[in-house]
Amino acid sequence: MTHALPSQLYLWDKRTLYLGPLFEPIELSQGAATLTIALSGCIEFKTPDMNQSIQCKSLLLPAGFDISINTFDSVVANCNLDAVGADWNALNKRANHHVGAIGYNLDCEEHFQNGLREIYHQQMTSDDAYEQLEMLMDHVFSQLNQPYKIDERISKVIELIKEKVDDNVSVEDLASAVNLSVPRLVQLFKLQTGVPIRRYRQWHRLYTTSIKMGQGYNLTEAALAAGFSDSAHFTNTFKSMLGMKPSTILAQPNQIRINIPAVS
Repeated sequence: MTHALPSQLYLWDKRTLYLGPLFEPIELSQGAATLTIALSGCIEFKTPDMNQSIQCKSLLLPAGFDISINTFDSVVANCNLDAVGADWNALNKRANHHVGAIGYNLDCEEHFQNGLREIYHQQMTSDDAYEQLEMLMDHVFSQLNQPYKIDERISKVIELIKEKVDDNVSVEDLASAVNLSVPRLVQLFKLQTGVPIRRYRQWHRLYTTSIKMGQGYNLTEAALAAGFSDSAHFTNTFKSMLGMKPSTILAQPNQIRINIPAVS
């Protein structure tokens, strides 16, 4: 099945958003918490310990979770949420059903469907799409009884990893920068983000590679600039985290537009 509108991949520092079909079932072990919304049709998911799959319209996954997803070629919105867990915490309270740590059929799914369909059908610019997504999330945050606690030390470590994405800054140096022992940093990082430091670093390199491609780099140049040893290293990491080859997203029959923030 082909779709009239090009797929859209929006890359922002805080979140990323893919809008379009996924042309094959995927096996995820992603490095970020994810909200997936069916804009047409439905989503079917199954974890290794589930006896049978479940169908839904909205699916909320914690970071680092193993799961199989089939969207049946329908148009979906797949949003990778903020690294420190505030988005996931707020959305998880809105899930009508849970299977372990997975939430599905959110009570705000229609709110997100309407807003995300606007982004897709209007083929919004990066700035307009970000404003729309922020508005959708603000509606969820406004209904929280208390704010989500963020450890500023972990936020600083995340910023250091982002600043030196092409350099393997040691865990020892990261721990020293925030006055923590290595074991304590490793523990707190996993508690805050849901993934180990190495896993987060790989995830951010995938993001940086996509940003570079949006700036006109070819795949090899983009992968090297993001700290991968070569394009094969990028492809293997992409497949291990997203359950598909980069070409599944980047070489779609209906084309894809990579949208990056304008440089001010």
